[in-house]
Amino acid sequence: MNIWALDKHQDIRHVLLLLSEQLGPDAFVIDAVTSLDPRAIYLLHRQDPGVRVWLYTLGQSPGRYGVHLEYPNSTDTHENVPLSELVAMLAVHFDVPTIQPLP
Repeated sequence: MNIWALDKHQDIRHVLLLLSEQLGPDAFVIDAVTSLDPRAIYLLHRQDPGVRVWLYTLGQSPGRYGVHLEYPNSTDTHENVPLSELVAMLAVHFDVPTIQPLP
């Protein structure tokens, strides 16, 4: 999927590119069907449909992200998360064994 073609705010598209670079292009699936605010998006686990993330910049400080880690029957919410923590959280959430450094 072409991240820049998504009908999302530039901040969301930018963080998706960074996440794809660090976690790998196949680490998660972008839910482009669920209609949300342009500053929010759902990311899905590749193999477990009950595991997803709601990622947003609404109400967050610049360069920080809001994250709802969704599991079957529970949600874990984090606010104003810096990129490094976001990458680490999503690596665990999406079962990504290796985090790549940014170039």
